[in-house]
Amino acid sequence: MLTSVNKVVLIGTVGDKIELRHLDKGGAICRFTLLTQDSFIDKSTGQKKNVTDYHTVTSWGDQAKEVYKNIKKGQQLYLEAKLKSRTWQSKEGVTHRGYELFLDSYLSLFTSNTENQKKLHYPTEGIPSTPTPLPGFELSDLDELPF
Repeated sequence: MLTSVNKVVLIGTVGDKIELRHLDKGGAICRFTLLTQDSFIDKSTGQKKNVTDYHTVTSWGDQAKEVYKNIKKGQQLYLEAKLKSRTWQSKEGVTHRGYELFLDSYLSLFTSNTENQKKLHYPTEGIPSTPTPLPGFELSDLDELPF
């Protein structure tokens, strides 16, 4: 029986602050901000409003090094994470409470238009204009297919 689930799924844009720190015992931690946007219609004015939320995402160990190497500001990401609450005290002694996402997995969706265009460019050199049938396959064999 399932008693609880802690899973957050977000699609958003990587912010400009991506940090990698190496820990004393050889580990690594990477933190970055993921921006998500939501829109709604303001009932009083009838105008569309956009709201941006900033999510702090943390990754540990080898994954942290991979994340730091592979993600860039402005990149679109799909990610799955666990939500963790944390408390801390400021220098003034004020206790703060916040939430952080601990990264489970991520997938880069797309980046800039120029990078997408490069990815979509297929080389035509050496590619035949029409496909050739597989060796040993004859068009008459199509009559014998059961469908």
